[in-house]
Amino acid sequence: MIREARTLKASLTSTTNRARKVASLAFITIGCIMYFFLIVAILHVLRPDDNPIRQAISNYAVGPYGLLMISAFLALALAMVTLALGLAGDIKLTRRARVAMLLLYVASFGLVIVGIFPGDVNVPHPPATVTGLIHWMAAGTSFLSIMIAAFLLSYCFKGDEHWQSYYYSALVLALITVAALAVFGMLVLIGWIGIGERIYITTSLLWPLFTAVQLWSSAHGLLRPG
Repeated sequence: MIREARTLKASLTSTTNRARKVASLAFITIGCIMYFFLIVAILHVLRPDDNPIRQAISNYAVGPYGLLMISAFLALALAMVTLALGLAGDIKLTRRARVAMLLLYVASFGLVIVGIFPGDVNVPHPPATVTGLIHWMAAGTSFLSIMIAAFLLSYCFKGDEHWQSYYYSALVLALITVAALAVFGMLVLIGWIGIGERIYITTSLLWPLFTAVQLWSSAHGLLRPG
């Protein structure tokens, strides 16, 4: 009986520690994504010279207050890592889930590259330089990786009893991202790359944001007494 009680206590302690770690990672993810949205919103006010209809968000990284935009990209990079680590500690790690985690790490690495290599500003058809090409390739790879990971993880949620209730919401958010990508493509054709990119990036980040909220709620539930 004493041994069983000790085993049960150790198990509960392990579960509690894991839940705290997952909740912390989810909280960091939420904070980083919200920081990105806040910085971009602030830069729309601080940089009225940038046309939000025709110019990309990454233009804010070049010129006055550029470090703010760079910090926002790096915050997103951190968010992808913490989301992957948090989910790894809370869902069943199937092969599909592991691939999705890898894609989130790829997205994180790409976002770091986006922050390091600025895009081309005031050119008619970017990218026009090697630096700009690296920037656009890294950005495209990052957000495509997030989108694919969203679909893979959404289907993982379907087979996980703790996440089944979130499956349909996650899948809808992933589908909305695809629709936003199509809208982005159409707006690029008429020169509205700025508004198209803003729509696509915003919708792309809704999936990790709401998933992090769900992750925090799930982990926090395990920490409540009783």
